[in-house]
Amino acid sequence: MGNASVLLNVSRRIVERFQDCSPMLSAYNSAADFDWIQHQSKLPWMELPIQVPTDDIYSEIISITPYLVDHRDDYGEHHGWKSFCIHGKSYDATREDLHYQDARPHVWTMEAVKHMPRTVEFFKDQWPASSYQRIRVMSLAPGGYITVHSDSQHSSLQPINISITQPDQCRFVMEKHGTIPFSPGRSFWLDVSNRHAVFNDSDQYRWHIIVHQKCDHPIFQRTVVEHYHSVYNTKHATSPTNNPR
Repeated sequence: MGNASVLLNVSRRIVERFQDCSPMLSAYNSAADFDWIQHQSKLPWMELPIQVPTDDIYSEIISITPYLVDHRDDYGEHHGWKSFCIHGKSYDATREDLHYQDARPHVWTMEAVKHMPRTVEFFKDQWPASSYQRIRVMSLAPGGYITVHSDSQHSSLQPINISITQPDQCRFVMEKHGTIPFSPGRSFWLDVSNRHAVFNDSDQYRWHIIVHQKCDHPIFQRTVVEHYHSVYNTKHATSPTNNPR
């Protein structure tokens, strides 16, 4: 059995073991500020209550499908995972900067400006960010999977994952923490130092957008702090878990 097959089997076992878990959360910190929430809270994920025009974005995603490129599949460890940069070094430079080791700046890609103008406008004018690194459309095909991995050695909330579509049989599972409760329009700020895997066991494509941004925008910081104190203060929250309904 090859390494890719072994990794796939391990990933399946992790999903089966942890998919129904509740997140492991630290005690509520009544003095929490933005920096503490991002870097010290140990939250595996945090929902961001920001409106996203999913219908508009999805209608434009369809037009960029010819530009999708395989994402991080150097050794056959993932299947059906493709990407397109809305903002980045180029539409097909979907990996982290260290992978390319060049001086190209992060810009709105020409292909996104042409084919996804309303999406570009949304991130320019409405989403609370002062600047961006990568903004990527991420596709996971029916039957596709992303095998277990972590993206950082340091615990911190970093990338923002926005669900545009979310098939019922597609699960994003964090080891020890459970399934992130994605549904169309919901955005989650993730600590991807936690090992995670994704399986799309449906017959539909899953479309998400991942945002890497500078987190100094005052509206973004205020939204995070207010939401933390609303949701995680168990004296007032509707649920003590990280999956409020």
